[in-house]
Amino acid sequence: MSTPENTFIKSVHAYLPPNLYRMKNHNQYNGGIPDCWYSGDRADLWVEYKFEIEPMRDETDMSPDLSPLQLDWIVKRYAEGRNVAVIMGSTNGGVYLPAGQPFNMSAGDFRRRVVNRKLLAEYITLICSISSP
Repeated sequence: MSTPENTFIKSVHAYLPPNLYRMKNHNQYNGGIPDCWYSGDRADLWVEYKFEIEPMRDETDMSPDLSPLQLDWIVKRYAEGRNVAVIMGSTNGGVYLPAGQPFNMSAGDFRRRVVNRKLLAEYITLICSISSP
């Protein structure tokens, strides 16, 4: 059974160029590792995906619900100079949140920053520096 988060990830991946390496991570014995690893001709990118239904009220907290292990992994890899981000998804698209900046946001902030899945894929591609075929 596919979860809304996995469906969202697949919908972003549909816009990635075929020559961009991507790996979906799942390791029940080693927690905290982001959902996806992308590797290009210039850089790697680690992304933790979160999916939420947008609340109606603008002031409702819509910060990604990261576990302590996920936050620790992201902070430590960012400190090592790696490209790490959280993509907060919803039915309307998503928000790219690079590590090193606050991840907190309200539903109103989310709505002002949301972009479509194609643009999220373009962010990923640009960071990894793979040109589209």
